[in-house]
Amino acid sequence: MFKVVFCGDAAVGKSTLIVRLCKGKFISNLNSTLGVDFQNKQIEVDSKRIALQLWDTAGQERFRSIAKSYFRRCDGVILVYDSTYERSFLSVREWINTIIDATPKKVSVMIVGNKIDLRDQMRAEGKRVIEKNEGIRLAKEYKALFIEASAKEGTNSQEALVELTRDMQCNEDIERFRTTGIDLDKLPKKSTCC
Repeated sequence: MFKVVFCGDAAVGKSTLIVRLCKGKFISNLNSTLGVDFQNKQIEVDSKRIALQLWDTAGQERFRSIAKSYFRRCDGVILVYDSTYERSFLSVREWINTIIDATPKKVSVMIVGNKIDLRDQMRAEGKRVIEKNEGIRLAKEYKALFIEASAKEGTNSQEALVELTRDMQCNEDIERFRTTGIDLDKLPKKSTCC
């Protein structure tokens, strides 16, 4: 079972993404998460059933130090920002630094720009929105995965989890090779002649 921690500032849509993933619906008036909550989810990735435990952390500043402890034994992180709220995007760097400081092993990170369904409306009102290319650039800087999503419309929520799971499986396979002592660089090369 892979442990996946959802993190990001308050009100970016972490809980609604988890509800969308686990129950297939959108609930607009969810209460703020206090501390942590988790849901179990099974998904199929590349013809394999994978068990996931999705941890929903509180985004408020007062819970930030508690959230750090949840990263220690996680396999993956879904770091969510609100694509209509610049402050949540600017906080992504702080969250990534917290993740790096808290995790002793390589952890898969998926940055999710949520609430893309509201972006056109906010643009029409003359408000600053986070464009897709800004998210892509930030993800590349930290060698993280990236996707834009809408928990409300269901856009890309499942895809984010599938891609993150693939990356976690890859990390697990690499770790397995490392611990069994197989050095892929020292394997004999195949002859290129017939």
